[in-house]
Amino acid sequence: AVETRNVERRVPADPANDASQEVIEPQAGQVWFPDSAFKTAQAIRDFNRGENLPLMIFANWRGFSGGTRDMYNEVLKFGAQIVDALVDYKHPVFVYIPPGGELRGGSWVVIDPAINPAQMEMYADVESRGGILEPAGIVEVKFRTPQQKELMHRLDPELQQLDAMLESTASAEVGVGTPAQDVEAKIRVREEKLAPLYTQIACEFADLHDRAGRMEAKGVIRKGLEWRRAREYFYWRVRRRLIEQDAVRRLQEVDTAISVEDARSTVASWAAEEDDKAAVAALEAVDIDAKVEAARIEALKRKVREVYEQLPEAERASALP
Repeated sequence: AVETRNVERRVPADPANDASQEVIEPQAGQVWFPDSAFKTAQAIRDFNRGENLPLMIFANWRGFSGGTRDMYNEVLKFGAQIVDALVDYKHPVFVYIPPGGELRGGSWVVIDPAINPAQMEMYADVESRGGILEPAGIVEVKFRTPQQKELMHRLDPELQQLDAMLESTASAEVGVGTPAQDVEAKIRVREEKLAPLYTQIACEFADLHDRAGRMEAKGVIRKGLEWRRAREYFYWRVRRRLIEQDAVRRLQEVDTAISVEDARSTVASWAAEEDDKAAVAALEAVDIDAKVEAARIEALKRKVREVYEQLPEAERASALP
């Protein structure tokens, strides 16, 4: 989970130095600082190596602190440790952006499922937001004032009339008080009047790209969820992932030649249901012990054939009882 409140970091005075004083550093909520980034990486490593548990991350970060002091305190190194810890994670990892939460900037980068696609899945609440830049930042980059003015002239009837008047008076003599200058002044006044409205529209349009539906359409999250059903969904999802992971591990133990992808495909064929609750019921109904034993016998047969084929032709008959 994420600390959303503003907190203070206290650095005590050095008892051996009379000139030193206590330092109080304010830290904003939803931001990774060097100490909190290191704590996050350490917790992930502990869950992986010590606890051997699935990991649930309620992602509500706006990024890393990029101040000079934080860069000096190696915030980039501790952020990289979060990535390293997730790359090495051997159990299911679920990243969930809660309702009202947002995931921005570098914080998205370090917990993106592409880091460990075999174990990580990302979900977002329908009331959450996600994207590298916030809507206001996107507008400053992709939909700046010239583009907004172009949209005004394309959609606003009054500006369209003024543009037509300007074209009709374009051949008039240029000078102070000419009709063309009067029309241009009216156009500037109209643009200034519409600017706040179109900026708000642009921000709303950019915000639409940060919602769960768009994230799911782009493939950056697995599914958009509603908070009231999230607990039930994750309960069955975790159960399914754990059963499948245990079956994959057992298949690889009895057949060292099988790859992780092939083992997952084999387990998936035992329960083809999309719904996690139905898949759990199907997997629990399957005699996994018998399936694993059959895989062990098949692997032994393959090894025996490989060894037998390595014998010279003259020795093969003597190898059989």
